[in-house]
Amino acid sequence: MLRHNQETEAETLAPTPVTISTEHVAGSTQSMTTRSGVRNSGGWFPGLDGVRGIAVGLVFTVHYIGKYPIGWMGVIFFFVLSGYLITGGLYDTRDEPHRFRRFYIRRTLRIFPLFYFVWISILVADPLIHERWQPMQWLWPVYLGNFARFIAYSPSTDHIYTSVLWLPIEIGHFWSLAVEEQFYLVWPFVVFSIADRKKLIRICVGVMVAVLLLRIILVAAIPSGLLQMEFLYRMPFTQADSFLCGGLLALWWRGPERERMLRAAPYLFFAFLGIFIFACSIEGAGVGLNKLVPATPWISGYGFTLIYLIAAALIASSLSSTNLLFKITNLRPLRFLGKYSYGFYVYHVILRPILIKPWGELHSHWAFRLSVCIEFAIVLAVSVVSYHLLEAPFLRLKGRLAGHA
Repeated sequence: MLRHNQETEAETLAPTPVTISTEHVAGSTQSMTTRSGVRNSGGWFPGLDGVRGIAVGLVFTVHYIGKYPIGWMGVIFFFVLSGYLITGGLYDTRDEPHRFRRFYIRRTLRIFPLFYFVWISILVADPLIHERWQPMQWLWPVYLGNFARFIAYSPSTDHIYTSVLWLPIEIGHFWSLAVEEQFYLVWPFVVFSIADRKKLIRICVGVMVAVLLLRIILVAAIPSGLLQMEFLYRMPFTQADSFLCGGLLALWWRGPERERMLRAAPYLFFAFLGIFIFACSIEGAGVGLNKLVPATPWISGYGFTLIYLIAAALIASSLSSTNLLFKITNLRPLRFLGKYSYGFYVYHVILRPILIKPWGELHSHWAFRLSVCIEFAIVLAVSVVSYHLLEAPFLRLKGRLAGHA
């Protein structure tokens, strides 16, 4: 059978002028031209949408292809990119009045509408499909669902079972949204309280090293059952370094380290990728990509660090038009997918039982590939419609509400 059910998941430029758009804290957008070496701490670069597209494309493969479940790494790419964007925004607004309120208003308008639209839809559907909720599943709507499977000691909390046997409601991928929200309950207070770039850099580096050491210790110390349930993948204190790695990029971008970072990024990307591949070989994975899962001990230990360093180097490379990775991340299809990546991430798992049911078990490789392409197109179409009808109206409120907070 070709279909596998996997539980594992889900802001330089060259001397030539480059036109980008800048989203200010108040939410307005304007066009500007930036040259290498010119400070532009609030800029938006199209290549970042390309990075989003790569990340969500990776995650899609976990749930719809499954044979080589390396797509879970896309979640870490999202964490690093989120750390870069959010830390940059926080640092740029550190001296503004009402900065906390503005940050959380903007965050709420970006994340909550789609998230709670899904939960309201689930509740409305209950009379039709007779949902069987477990006690711990009430943690999911309040962004604490990443703890549910460990409190219940069962991954079954990732699914709301229904009277329709083939139609469980898949909610497990919301764990990454929970981790992100939990991190951003703390990090704004750190950035606004310290408000010194060099001190924040030292905090980022120090915590990154500390979290790496913590994970290595926990790999040896926690019960194997917890490790296999992806405890170190789903906890905010063991993923904080991925956000802070992105934060470190944002802080370097706003200082004299920028040019060195941009020159080194493409080389570091391939260097870190090479080290990761070498680690796979010495840790016994070899070419067996099916062994590269978050619960693998070396992945849960230092593997996460290698992955977020790869992601950080890719993000930094997307900011400079002098390298191949910039061209890749600026491909129109990737940028298009990245624009709608939030909705795509939310919907692709929820829609999966409905989309794969008509196909049954596919034994032809060509039929399987065709089914995946059709499923991808349907999820993308739903995400585009959702963005314009549901998300965009709330995004347009950012400037009005946050600007007057």
